[in-house]
Amino acid sequence: MQPKLIVFDLNHTLIRDNSWRNLNLAMGITPEEDAALMARAARGEITDAEGQAWLLQRYRQRGDCHREAVQRVLSQYTYMPHAQMVIAALQARGYCVAINSGAMGVLVSMVAEQLGVALWRASNHFIFDDHDMLCRIDAPDSDAAAKLQQLRELAAEQQASLSDCLVVGDGANDIPLFATTGNGVAFAGSPAARYARWVIADLRDMLTIVG
Repeated sequence: MQPKLIVFDLNHTLIRDNSWRNLNLAMGITPEEDAALMARAARGEITDAEGQAWLLQRYRQRGDCHREAVQRVLSQYTYMPHAQMVIAALQARGYCVAINSGAMGVLVSMVAEQLGVALWRASNHFIFDDHDMLCRIDAPDSDAAAKLQQLRELAAEQQASLSDCLVVGDGANDIPLFATTGNGVAFAGSPAARYARWVIADLRDMLTIVG
């Protein structure tokens, strides 16, 4: 396949980490609270925006909400094996690469800059006040719906149809993107694998898929 746009998820796709869990634990959220919040969201008992509002309240009660502290925690990510090489190789072949993530914009922008990826979208945005303190999280009600809209925007910017996009992801919020494009790529064993057109062992397989 020779897609016009190759779009990567971030957490568990380009980086090993679950950035939300890492930040939550650093901000004083207990592992039990983190798991319970994820379960409630998965069952549809709360919207994603309601979950982020719950987190923000506790961040401000328990954690260090200064911009520098938040960025320090979020910057402690580890790339998936071969991620940097694969992105560079795809770009060297002339492919347009983008990142489309349900993570926070402050993290996605860091990774995008480091990888030399100019096109990116994030579903959640941290807003800091005049004292550089985290004061708001702009979050969608549905992260999956937001990621699909962001994909549409990225495709439109590149004058590409959705069927000309290749989407690499791992989670439930990537499944609508797989369905819409028909060109989903997921790691074996990930929640999204059964919905993917291609299932890969590691990111190097991308270089075979796109040719």
